[in-house]
Amino acid sequence: MPHSFFEVEHSTDIQNSLLKFYDLQDFYTRMIIVADEIRHIEYSQKLNRAAFFEIQSRVNFLSYKSLIKQYEKEIS
Repeated sequence: MPHSFFEVEHSTDIQNSLLKFYDLQDFYTRMIIVADEIRHIEYSQKLNRAAFFEIQSRVNFLSYKSLIKQYEKEIS
């Protein structure tokens, strides 16, 4: 079983990723949307819709900047 599912959202609608995660909710795994920090508000607004209530606690947002920092920390 995968430990995590990632969706990179650069220009497409975040809701599409949330729908994929909703379809995969039977797999107990982390779900992470990776996107630019300016899309964090959009992510929060869409995740807070009633349709995604069942997965809200399992989906996280990771900004590109945070991902780069994690990578740099690992390679140092």
